[in-house]
Amino acid sequence: MIDDTLPFIYGAQYYRAPTPESACWETDLRRMRELGFNHIKFWAQWRWSHRGENEFYFDDLDHLMDLAHGNGLAVTINTIFDVAPSWVLDAYPDSIPVTADGQPVSTRALCFRQIGGFPGPCLNHPEAAKARQHFLEATVKRYANHPAMSMWDVWNEPEQNFVNREPKADKLSCFCPHCIEGFKAEMQAHYGDIEALNQAWGRCYSNWDQVEAPRTPETIKDFIDFRRYHLHVMETEAKARLDCVRANDSKHPAYLHVVPNTMRIFNSVTGVDDFAMADLCDIFASTSNGGAIWPNQLISAGRGKVCYNVESHINAGQISLHQRPLELKDVLSDLLPQVGAGVKGFLFWQYRPEVLGTEAPAWGLVKPDGTDRAVTRSVRAFGEKIAPYTEVIMQTTPEPAHVAIWKSTRNELFEFAARNDLGRLADHVEGYRHWFREQNIATININDTLLAAGALNGIKLLVMPACYCLSAAEAEGLDTWVRKGGTLLCEAHLGAWNETTGRHSRTVPGSGLADKWDLHEIDSRAAVHLGQSGGMQAVGNLNPDVIKALEDSKQRPDATPLGGETASVGGAHLAGTGYYPIQLTTGEILAGADTFAQLTNGAWTSVAHYGEQTVIATRQLEKGSIFYCGANLGAALQSSPEGTKALLDQVLDQAQVTAPQLVSAALGVEFDILYQNDAPAFIVLNNCSSADATVHLDEAHTWTGLFSGKTISASHPCQLTTNETDIFVRDLKE
Repeated sequence: MIDDTLPFIYGAQYYRAPTPESACWETDLRRMRELGFNHIKFWAQWRWSHRGENEFYFDDLDHLMDLAHGNGLAVTINTIFDVAPSWVLDAYPDSIPVTADGQPVSTRALCFRQIGGFPGPCLNHPEAAKARQHFLEATVKRYANHPAMSMWDVWNEPEQNFVNREPKADKLSCFCPHCIEGFKAEMQAHYGDIEALNQAWGRCYSNWDQVEAPRTPETIKDFIDFRRYHLHVMETEAKARLDCVRANDSKHPAYLHVVPNTMRIFNSVTGVDDFAMADLCDIFASTSNGGAIWPNQLISAGRGKVCYNVESHINAGQISLHQRPLELKDVLSDLLPQVGAGVKGFLFWQYRPEVLGTEAPAWGLVKPDGTDRAVTRSVRAFGEKIAPYTEVIMQTTPEPAHVAIWKSTRNELFEFAARNDLGRLADHVEGYRHWFREQNIATININDTLLAAGALNGIKLLVMPACYCLSAAEAEGLDTWVRKGGTLLCEAHLGAWNETTGRHSRTVPGSGLADKWDLHEIDSRAAVHLGQSGGMQAVGNLNPDVIKALEDSKQRPDATPLGGETASVGGAHLAGTGYYPIQLTTGEILAGADTFAQLTNGAWTSVAHYGEQTVIATRQLEKGSIFYCGANLGAALQSSPEGTKALLDQVLDQAQVTAPQLVSAALGVEFDILYQNDAPAFIVLNNCSSADATVHLDEAHTWTGLFSGKTISASHPCQLTTNETDIFVRDLKE
């Protein structure tokens, strides 16, 4: 049985064969222990260690495992499968993934997969899958009982699209025969009857053999179905790997680590569903840096599981960009807010600099010759100070979030289909996250599955940015949650595209919500047609017919603004930004973006207008409340701070959500509170402003900063210098 007492891990990734070379190993692992590390990660690479169908090479890992044990370092073995052995590729030439335009994704060596075989076989190829399982089973059996063994990481940064990471419709994969047949089978299981699929897709297939995998996203529903099928393929593969570990090692936890789906680098089109992956794991982890976005997505997807950052990229570089010196203040500003968010440990990528490929001579915590750098001293100092408190940190929980931001896989796939880009959606989601973070109000992300299931326990306010695509189940779950007492802030065109029916709704908000809520968008247009919001670059990808129509008719955005307002917010000129001014009934000006929708009033109270037309309205709905916005706001929040605060303060007041009262400081100081048995145990303070700041504490006890030695109490405010970060512990000197 797996021991549920998990450690705070602190260490680094070490071995990506064939480097570092064996001459470095003994000195390096001893030095890692001297630096205060308690954990190390080794890669077990499929190509390197599985050299024939029944031929394995583990000599290097055997030696490293013994050295780790001798130096008191617990080990995570990360199994790496996207480096396929030559014998597998030779035996199964039909296993190569295929892109939408019919091109094979040929295997290769890259700077981060120097031994070749990347990306390897399609996950749906049955014989290649058996070979993967054979290697994983052999690895787990070999090290399950080794005294250094601690954890299994079965998948490094899973993604669907390999070398074509940036989503482009013609380069999406996989369209090999195994995937096409698997997709047809999943659609048959999902729809049951070919006529049901025809209805959703708008087709006239006679039988399942005729069903085609979509090679462009423009008809939306089939594209969403196909990409969700590939997400399920990833989940099935993850489960098979985790099940294999558990069948052969019942003592050590098994997990995988993602790059958090921020829609900037990894996303649902070419990546995975973080929430679904986390559900399969004993613990959850990610590659991560600090900031407001990545750790929040990790903790949100983990949903209460122990979460680690097992690839800290704070120390990045390459041949053309040698690393900057990282002092202790840099390490504190990156790692401590992650601790405050609930991250329970860190593994740096990586201990020794690369010497192969274009990632050389970077990423190392030491110089290429093994001697100290500035970052070496910094990570040692961090570890020394935090080590006495790690057992307590493992017992703490962060400030509970009563605000959720909806981040739907379906809506993400829809957005790509509609715009061929995810940047706009990311802007809107991040805009709210950044605003709430600056106000020190905790948030989590929820996905479409959680909303449909009504799994919003403890959530008082739900924010839904750019919420165009909604399933019928989500609409039902949303309506039920609001009526039971939730407060909803949603942006324009809520559920205008019904993911269940595969149709644009004839009334908006969609899925029957317009009638249930007695609210209709009675007129809508793109913001570019208001004449105040800049050019067509704000619209996103236009299809050829629209471009032709606009060019042929010489159409341009309407030069006559509704109501005659000037194109500015708070004196800032809006031309070219894609934003337009909305006036709150309290007088402040707020920036709208992308779209304008006029709302009927009915039982609703106008909150803001554009000209004479209501664009934001609110109403009570049984025990709950709704704030419906006929615009997108998230990406524009920073451009109108007074209007933003006026609106969101009203929303927060209705939801009865406030920042914790324990800490107070000027805007620019961010804080996190960690609780042990419901009592504050640690406070992370981070002065993000460009000036010194005073922090006040509503607490009689004295708290002391672990790194600065500064104290703070109700009678003794604390002064933080610009960009200073520290973690304060209660009663350290009492």
